[in-house]
Amino acid sequence: MTVADVRGCRPQSLLEVGRRLEEHRLRVLGLAEIVLWRRSAAPRWSGAASSAAADRYGLVVVGLGRLAGSIAVTGHAVGHAAARLQSALDLVGRADRRAADEGAWVDGEGRLFLPVRASLGDLAGEAHRARLDDLLRVEVHACLMQARQAASQTDDELWRALLTAARGATASLGNPAQPFPRQLPPPPAVSSTSAGVGGHVFASAAWWRSLTDEERRRAIRERPDWVGPRDGVPAAARHEANLALLGRAEQAAWTREREAQRSASASNAAERTRAAEHVAALQAVRDVLGRRDGGPRRLLLVDPTGLDVKAVVAIGDVDRADHVVTFVGGLSTMVGADLRRYDDSFRRMRSEARAVARGEDVAVVTWMGYDAPQVHEIVTSVDRNVLNGKLARDGAGSLADFVTGVEAARDRPAHQTVWAHSYGATLAGYASLHTSAIDDVAVFGAPGLPFSDMAHTALKPGSLNVLGAVGDDVFGYGWMVHGTAPADVVGASRLSTFALKQTGTGCNHWLHPRSDFVDVRRTSTGHSDYLRAGTDSARNLVAVAAGRPDLRVFQGADERACTTTGPSLGTDPMRWPRLVP
Repeated sequence: MTVADVRGCRPQSLLEVGRRLEEHRLRVLGLAEIVLWRRSAAPRWSGAASSAAADRYGLVVVGLGRLAGSIAVTGHAVGHAAARLQSALDLVGRADRRAADEGAWVDGEGRLFLPVRASLGDLAGEAHRARLDDLLRVEVHACLMQARQAASQTDDELWRALLTAARGATASLGNPAQPFPRQLPPPPAVSSTSAGVGGHVFASAAWWRSLTDEERRRAIRERPDWVGPRDGVPAAARHEANLALLGRAEQAAWTREREAQRSASASNAAERTRAAEHVAALQAVRDVLGRRDGGPRRLLLVDPTGLDVKAVVAIGDVDRADHVVTFVGGLSTMVGADLRRYDDSFRRMRSEARAVARGEDVAVVTWMGYDAPQVHEIVTSVDRNVLNGKLARDGAGSLADFVTGVEAARDRPAHQTVWAHSYGATLAGYASLHTSAIDDVAVFGAPGLPFSDMAHTALKPGSLNVLGAVGDDVFGYGWMVHGTAPADVVGASRLSTFALKQTGTGCNHWLHPRSDFVDVRRTSTGHSDYLRAGTDSARNLVAVAAGRPDLRVFQGADERACTTTGPSLGTDPMRWPRLVP
C-alpha cells in the first residue's frame, strides 16, 4: 500500500460493518433459541417420524450455531482490521503533523519535501537546524514505513480471515471469542550501538503506535522484554512492563546470592560481592518506586545483566510533563549506593523547578543506564578506567536514544535537559555529538568535553551550560585527559557556583573560602557539592531545567579569581596555557 492508499482507508466503515455483523450474529442465536424452544414445546410422540424430526431439529440448531460462529469470525476480523487501519492512519497523520510543524509536507508516495532554509549566519545555529531536519526525516520515514507495513499486513490478514470464515471455520455457539489467536507483531530490532540519528528509536515508537490497545496489553503481559527496555515506547507502558522484569530480576538475584553463599570460599569472594550488590541495587529500585512523596515514580529501565544493575527511574509524568530532565552520574555511581540519594535531591529540585516554570510541569529522570567506572578500576582496568573515555563513548548512544525516545513516544514535544556530573558530563558531551532530542545540557564538575565548539554538536546555540566549583580538581585538571576544558568550548555559558558577599574580594585556591567574604550557604566547594540545597549551582540547574534561562546567574570576574587553581598561573583559569597537547 502507498501512503495515499493508507490515507484513503476508512476504519469507521469497517466498524459499521462489524456492528451489523454482530446484530446478525445475535439474530441467528435468537433463531437457534426459538428452534430449541419449539422442539421442547412440541407434542411428544414416538416412532420413526419422531426420531427424524428430532434429528432435523438438531441439524438446524447445529447449522445456526455454525453460521453464528462464522459471523463471529468475520466480525472479529473486521473489528481487528478497523483498529489496525486506524493506527496506520494515525501514524500517517503524525508524520503529516510533524512535517507541517517544520514547514515541510509529505506527498502520496511518502516523500518528504523540506522548505528552503534561510541562512542563519551562525555555524552553531546552522548545524543545529541541519540536525533537526535529520531527526524529522528519520521520524517521518519510520512512521510512514510502519503505517504502510501495518496496513498491508492488515489487508492480507483480513482477506485470510474472511476466506477462513467462508470455508466454515467457527467459534463455539456460546463463546463468540476470537476463534484463532493472532501473533503479536514483533518490534524492530534494536542495534547494540547507536550512532548518529537513532532510527530504531523512531521505528520502535511507530511499532508501538501501530498496535491495537488489545495488542499493547498483550505485549506488556506476554512480552515485557519487548516493552520495558525499549526507547520510543511511552513511559507508562515501560513502567508496567519493567515491574514484571524487576520481579524476575529479584528472583534471579536472590537465587544467585543464596547459591554464592552456599558455596562460600575464598575463590568465589568476588561472585558473592557481586551477587550482594545486585540484590542491594534491586532493593534500592524497589524502595524508591515505593515512595509516595513528590510525585509518582516510573521505572523506565531495569537491566541486571551487566557488571552492575542498570536502572532508570523518573519522578513525575514523563509522557506529559512540559519539561523533562535526565541526570547522568559519574565516577563510582551505582544503583544500590546512590539511587535513593539522587531521588532525594531530585524530588526537592523538581519541586523548585515547578515553582519557577510558569505553571508548567517538570519530570526528573535518574538515568543510570551505563556501567559507570569505579574507583578501584583506576588501577585494575584500562577500558573501564575513569581516565579513559571509552565508557563515555560507549554509553553516549544509549543516553541520546533515551532522550530521543522520550520525544518519539510523546504526543507533543517536551523541553528536554540533561544534567551531567563528573565523568557523566563527558558521556553527555559525546551524546551531544549524536543527533538527538536534547535541548539543553548542564555539565557540572566535568573533567572535559570531546569538542571545542558547539557548532560540532547537535545542540542549539546557547544551550551548553558549564558549572565548576572552587576546589574541584576534576573540573580544573580533567581536560588534560578528556579533551577540551568545558568552559573553553566556543559558545558555552559559564554559570555561577560561588557567591561573594561583596565585590572585589579576589582570592585564590590557597585561601579556602571564608565566611567573611564568601556566602558559604550559597557556594559549592569541591567535586560533590553542586546539588546541595540553597546553592547557586543548584538554582542554576533548576533554572535550566525549567526552561528559564533568564533566571541563570552567570559567573563574574570575582568568581573566576576565586576559582583559580594556583597563584602563579594568574587569576583566570579559563585562560591558562595548555600543559599537555
